[in-house]
Amino acid sequence: MKSSASFLPARVDISQLRSSNLLVRPHPEFPNALAIDAMLYNRADYSQPFPVLLMQFTDSQGREVASRRFRPDEYLSGELAGAELMPPQVPIRVALSMLDPGPRAVSYTLEFEPR
Repeated sequence: MKSSASFLPARVDISQLRSSNLLVRPHPEFPNALAIDAMLYNRADYSQPFPVLLMQFTDSQGREVASRRFRPDEYLSGELAGAELMPPQVPIRVALSMLDPGPRAVSYTLEFEPR
């Protein structure tokens, strides 16, 4: 009887992920676009899959004006391009771009979602 190897999925705990140094500014190359920079950290003591990043902009009443989801293959570059697992305790700089949501957007957040 043949046995097939089975692999356990990677552990996922989105609550262990953090972002810092979130900077949103006009894109230096494209009009009507924003350049978004952030540092991501996996505070768990194990590697876990890179998350989907959700960038949300809200108005002065807290209503969503615009949002965009970024998959890992959209925000990982350089030596991390194509990586599946986010290493623990290693700061990872990401650069995102999206359309400028306009003057109604007065606040923004970056959140994590599991893939």
